[in-house]
Amino acid sequence: EGKDLIGIANTGTGKTAAFLIPLIQKISCDKNEKVLIVTPTRELSLQIFEEFKSFVKGLEIKAVICIVGVNIEGQKFELRKPFNVVIGTPGRIKDLIRINRLDLSQFNNVVLDEADRMVDIGFIGDIKYFISLLPQKRQSLFFSATIPPKVKLILNDFVKNPVIVSVKKEELLSN
Repeated sequence: EGKDLIGIANTGTGKTAAFLIPLIQKISCDKNEKVLIVTPTRELSLQIFEEFKSFVKGLEIKAVICIVGVNIEGQKFELRKPFNVVIGTPGRIKDLIRINRLDLSQFNNVVLDEADRMVDIGFIGDIKYFISLLPQKRQSLFFSATIPPKVKLILNDFVKNPVIVSVKKEELLSN
């Protein structure tokens, strides 16, 4: 329905498929859709990228992975080609923004995966920076295993009237 979403679930509960499949469907219906998926680690970005590729076999939907530890030149080259999805880590996304190879104003869908880990690692400033560059009219999907106070600070700027889905009985999101 295009609503913002907060998903609270542990790792290994199927969150990746839960956000990739509907976003792929959305892109299939409108090739102008752009999706930014931000993760705390290159390993998670690679895992999402591989799952994405398996879901879009035979479809004309392309993703670019933007992570450290891989030559940035190849990523800059891929960003010159048509794409619908960018999957990456905050550091490399910031590098690509800084050299004018990635314009977040064109992304009308954004996913923050494992947001609590991003905050723990120290990416809260980067996340706030990315949010400031995104269009106001967008669909925001926010996934986290926990919602500590620092994560709530991001939530207030990131989502608007979100649907909350929790598969953790012991944790509820209080306003």
